[in-house]
Amino acid sequence: MKQYFVHIIHIIYCALWCLVLALPARAQHVVDDRRLPDSLQRVLAKAGPLKDQTEALFGLSDYYSTRDTTKALDYARQALDRSKQDAYLSAIAHFYLAGVYFEFNPDRSQEEYLYAEKQLAKFPQPEALVYRSRAWNNYGALEQRRDNTRGYIDILINKALPLAQQAGDSTRVALNYHNIGLVLLNMGDYGRALQYFPRAIAIMEANTTVYADLADAYVLSARASLLQGKSAMAKPLLDKARKVLTPNPDSPYWPLYYAVEGAYYRAVGDRAKAHQSLAQGLILADRMQDRFEKRSLLYEQFNLYKDEKNYTAARNLLQQGLALEASFPLSKNKRQWLYDLAETEKQAGNMEAAFTWMRQYALLSDSIHANQTNTEIARLEAQFRTTEKEKQILTLEHEKKIDARDRKFQVLLLLSVIAGLLLIASLAVMRLRYRQRMAARREEEHQAELEKKNYAALMDGQEQERQRMARDLHDGLGCQLSAVKLNLSRINAESAREAQSLQLVTDQLDQSIRELRWISRNMMPESLLTLGLTDALKDLCGSVMSAQLRVVYNAYHIDAALPLSTQTMIYRMIQEIISNAVKHAGASVILLQCSQEEDRFFITVEDNGKGFDPATVQSGGIGLKNIRNRVEYFKGSLVIESSPEGTIINIELNVASAT
Repeated sequence: MKQYFVHIIHIIYCALWCLVLALPARAQHVVDDRRLPDSLQRVLAKAGPLKDQTEALFGLSDYYSTRDTTKALDYARQALDRSKQDAYLSAIAHFYLAGVYFEFNPDRSQEEYLYAEKQLAKFPQPEALVYRSRAWNNYGALEQRRDNTRGYIDILINKALPLAQQAGDSTRVALNYHNIGLVLLNMGDYGRALQYFPRAIAIMEANTTVYADLADAYVLSARASLLQGKSAMAKPLLDKARKVLTPNPDSPYWPLYYAVEGAYYRAVGDRAKAHQSLAQGLILADRMQDRFEKRSLLYEQFNLYKDEKNYTAARNLLQQGLALEASFPLSKNKRQWLYDLAETEKQAGNMEAAFTWMRQYALLSDSIHANQTNTEIARLEAQFRTTEKEKQILTLEHEKKIDARDRKFQVLLLLSVIAGLLLIASLAVMRLRYRQRMAARREEEHQAELEKKNYAALMDGQEQERQRMARDLHDGLGCQLSAVKLNLSRINAESAREAQSLQLVTDQLDQSIRELRWISRNMMPESLLTLGLTDALKDLCGSVMSAQLRVVYNAYHIDAALPLSTQTMIYRMIQEIISNAVKHAGASVILLQCSQEEDRFFITVEDNGKGFDPATVQSGGIGLKNIRNRVEYFKGSLVIESSPEGTIINIELNVASAT
């Protein structure tokens, strides 16, 4: 019997993997949160907005969820009651209610997380995405506690992490990397765990705010390094974790820290420091009522006593751990405790006790295997039934398809005919509308051409009439007045009084002749006919200059071959603008610049007058209206900028359109 027992022990020893106790995934926490309840209570004391009040209740519920379940539940229910009228806040309230039930009612907790996630999915804001990521994370953590570790890592990778990335929350992404590393650590995949912990650490270290989760990542990364046999990598990580946690001696992360620190000292052979670290961790775990970390600390201490061959102390620690295991659902861990008890009793020479523990281990292993087998059989049966139903459904669907195929063909044929008729009708309507649009466009172009021709004829008629009147005034009346002046000059006055009277009449006659010549030149400037537009504009500027008015004129690249009608219309526009600046604006300086680039003619007139409102002048001013008509005739543009400091007029003409 002894040989059979030893054989069983050997087989089981080869099959077992090193125990890694499953750790719960934590939310983001500040290093020192001892003042948090007071600050949140002050928010509640103020009659602030509903969002501020409910967020304070959320914070209090989250704070007490690991310290005082009664208080945490009370705050969560208050938040749920206050947020009834706000669907978004109500969904978040269910999230925090799930957090309260996390430890003592996992089924209710998972229900609340799923409900909160479903309600939050209706809201697109990043905060809602973050809460959904947290809900899936915590739901998966409970699945891990149900011994469904692979289900948890699937949720992390396919649900929690993508939602955090979609929200653009780098801290939440880091926490998901942290939790993925934690699950891989629990699964014994230390190499891959050490790929995810550094990702989380890099993001958290770059954050301006230092969270206690960074210490947690350091400690777990150190644990993975120890389990890989890389003790030298663990110590710097533990030192960084201690630096983060030191400001808060009551941090719930200390027990885990001491558990890993004790494992480190055991790995490097410093058993005294290992005992000291583990004892400190157990004191804190008992004070914080942290059963989870206490279990981890007990197992590390058991390994330490086993190394020292103190089997009595090792057995006592294993029995404490086994008793503590009754409050956890992970049967695999319980199986490990039983196996270690059997091994410890064997090493102590208590073969009967070792056999008793090994029998319990074997029974539990058979039970686990049976449960897994039953689960697999149930899954296969469900899959078989689903396959049979799918076959029946496919058969019925095939028959329905055969019956419906003819009807579908007839319907498609009818729809095709209707679609063809509609297409033909649509094309006919579109063609008719196109013809109507083209006819309307041709009519508009014809009317515009007629208006242009009429306007050109009107302008030509006006200019011809002005030329005729100018010639009549100059050649007729002007000559007569000159003859009268000549005759008057031949009269000899007999007395000084008569000579004075005669001189007065002669002066008045000279004034009349000059006025007549000015009118004649304005009606048709002789320089425009003889010298061209450039010189005609120069004469125009010179004629209006006086002691009170200075006119600056510049001309560039003006084509002397422009048609006379075009030159005349440009001259009239500038004449009107200068006249307005002198008569109405009271300008003392006028700047005129004309230039030409191929078929584009540019006019800029700037004065320092008192300005005007183009909108009011447009409706009643004949001069400005004439200018606009001429600009439109040339298919050009007119821009007026006027203020009390002066006026700037920019005109661009297409002189090719007038030819």
